Amino acid sequence: MQPGWSAQMQAGSVDSMYVYTPGVDCDYRARMFSPTAGIPEDPATGSASAILAAQLLASGALAEGETRLTLHQGVEMGRPSVIGLTAVVTGKSLSEVRIAGEAVPIAEGRIRVP
Repeated sequence: MQPGWSAQMQAGSVDSMYVYTPGVDCDYRARMFSPTAGIPEDPATGSASAILAAQLLASGALAEGETRLTLHQGVEMGRPSVIGLTAVVTGKSLSEVRIAGEAVPIAEGRIRVP
C-alpha cells in the first residue's frame, strides 16, 4: 500500500515526488515516487539527482567551486543504488552538473532520420 504520495502529488499538482534528507553513511538519502506514471518508487533517478544540485544551490548548501556528493536511493525498497553528483558553482550559478553511477540496460534501439 502506497503511503499517501498520490494525495500529496495531487494536492501539489505534480505527477512525481523526489524527497531527500542528509544521510548518515552518505551525503544525502533520496527517494523518488511517480505512481501516476506507473512507477511506485524508482531505485535510482539520475535526472532528479541533477535537479537536486539546483535545489542545494538555492538553499545555500553549495559553495563556489566543485562539490562532490554521494547519494543513496532505493534502499527502502531493497534495490540500493549509489549515485555520484558533482556540482560546479561559478559566480553563484551552476556551471556544471555531472551524474555518475552504474546502470543496467533494459532496452536498445535505433532511430533512422530520413
